[in-house]
Amino acid sequence: MPPNHFLVATDLTDRAERALARALDLLPAAGRLTVLHVVPTGLPPQLASEQQRSAKAFLVSRLGLAPRQRASAIQSIVVTGGAFNAIIAEAIARAADLVIIGNPTTDHYADLFTGSTAERVIRFSDRPVLMVKHVPREHYQRILVAFDGSEGALRALHVAFALARDAEFRIVPAWWPPHISLGEIEAARQEIQDENKRLKELIVSAAGQAVASFGTSARVTIDLVENNPYLVIANQCSWADLLVMGTHSKGRLASTVSVGKLARHLLVDSSCDVLTSRP
Repeated sequence: MPPNHFLVATDLTDRAERALARALDLLPAAGRLTVLHVVPTGLPPQLASEQQRSAKAFLVSRLGLAPRQRASAIQSIVVTGGAFNAIIAEAIARAADLVIIGNPTTDHYADLFTGSTAERVIRFSDRPVLMVKHVPREHYQRILVAFDGSEGALRALHVAFALARDAEFRIVPAWWPPHISLGEIEAARQEIQDENKRLKELIVSAAGQAVASFGTSARVTIDLVENNPYLVIANQCSWADLLVMGTHSKGRLASTVSVGKLARHLLVDSSCDVLTSRP
């Protein structure tokens, strides 16, 4: 099923405004949108009440600018608590299909991203998460997919097909070639060929399912690259307006509560919006 219910987390900053604008752009005709603002705990009661009233009034005014035919499908809620916990809890309670957040910072250092509300939502959310970095000027047209064959990558790709049905998709199964000795070259070549074949079959199958499910007319190209995955993807981000990836390694023993190193750096360094998914 395509995502039909979006939850947008807003701190009422301009970064969050980009996320809300993109959510309105992507919202299906029969879709629903929940806009969530979280007032932090620990404030004096009078100040907390004032912030709640102000936030509610602001959101009602802002959402009143949405197209009139969408009004009944949009609601705003203001809760008190920790931002990360509230976003996760509301996404579950309201059965949201997609969580949309703004870019948390303009600082391009991955270690500063770690521990932010956005990073923790991406790490722990069991729903796909779209991080919006730019003011939307048009529908997504150029989708770059960092594909490693993991369940998270497949899930993110499926959502991307649903959100951008007429876009151009460039799917890059970039992965490190194995470290080998001269005597193992032939075996390594066969391993690389087998892995490339497996990944290509997964991509073709996912694209076929998208066509059957969503009637997409997306144009798909597959670039098989055997090189440093970060460099390969980072160099192509300038072409894309959306980067799509899973957040965890395809390895069976990979932690399910950490954002992989490659994904963490791309979340910070990519020049475009980013759609992620856990397995």
